[in-house]
Amino acid sequence: MVEYSDISIRIVTALLVLLLGLLIANIVNNTLRRILRNIEINRIIHEQLNLKISAEEFSSSVLKYLIYFATVIIALNQLGVSTKVLQMVFIVFLVIVVVFVILSFKDFAPNLISGFYILKTGKLKKGDIIEINELKGKVLNINLVETKIETNNKELIFIPNSNITKFKVIKR
Repeated sequence: MVEYSDISIRIVTALLVLLLGLLIANIVNNTLRRILRNIEINRIIHEQLNLKISAEEFSSSVLKYLIYFATVIIALNQLGVSTKVLQMVFIVFLVIVVVFVILSFKDFAPNLISGFYILKTGKLKKGDIIEINELKGKVLNINLVETKIETNNKELIFIPNSNITKFKVIKR
């Protein structure tokens, strides 16, 4: 009988941990989303980087899922799953997250650095007529990630800033 009650207590405790974790994750998610909405992070990112991403949604969701993951690990630990197994699962999860983050920023980071360089040096300005890799046009806008050019045919072309610093640019 002692074993049965011990198992029952462990199961109930694990379920309570899961419920509490879900509740905490949702509270943190909603609170962080409200805070980011109040500081208008999406508008700032759109104005500064000219990117239309929902940073408040992304940030709050990432934190929510990390809390979910931690909750599942704690609940499994309550059920008696070996901590070595839980550590290995956590390490694999962390490696996957790091790989995805690195892959998502592999093109963004060089463009951002090049954008800072272009804006800081002032070598390229709005209104300049340039030629880059057989492409000729007027610079309409330069932001931190890309440069908007209008060709003679009135086509709008967005060139990643890393390409502008990488290739030969001729100002006319």
